Amino acid sequence: MEIEINKIKYSRATIDDIEILIEYRVRFLNEFFNHSDDEETEILKMELQQYFSKEIPLNSFISWLAEYNGKILGISGMVVWQIPANYNIKSGKRGYILNMYTIPEARRNGISTQLLKKLIKEAKLLGINLLNLHPSEDGMNIYKKAGFIKPDHIELELKLK
Repeated sequence: MEIEINKIKYSRATIDDIEILIEYRVRFLNEFFNHSDDEETEILKMELQQYFSKEIPLNSFISWLAEYNGKILGISGMVVWQIPANYNIKSGKRGYILNMYTIPEARRNGISTQLLKKLIKEAKLLGINLLNLHPSEDGMNIYKKAGFIKPDHIELELKLK
C-alpha cells in the first residue's frame, strides 16, 4: 500500500469511534494470539462495547486513530488510572499503553510512532509521570526509541479463576 505520510490524519477517538476500536482491538488480539473469530470473540466484543462506552467519556481510556483516504490505518490506547501517590508517582496517576495496532499493509510508515507520541503528550497534559506497557516483539524498537526501559522492580501477576 502506497501511503503519502503527510496526508495521514490523526484524531482523538470519541464515543462515536467505539465500533472501530472494537474491530481493531479484536484484530490485534487475533493476530497477537493467533486466534480466530469464534463465540469467545462475540463475548469479547460485547465486553469491549461496555468498557469503551463507560471509560471514554470519563477520560480513563484515551485513544488516537490514524486515518488515510477514509480508511483507519492504526489505533492506539491508554488506560488512565490513579493509585495512592508515592515517591516515584507523586500525582498517583498512571498510564498503561495498549491497543497499539497498525494494519499490516500500512506498517513501517511511522504510524505507531506518531500514535504513541500523541498518547505521551496527553499523558503529560494529564500529569501522568509513569507509563508502562507490555510490548510485542514488533513494537519493541518503537518503545525503546520513545524512552521506555525495563522497570526497576519485578512485577508479578496472579491469575484468578
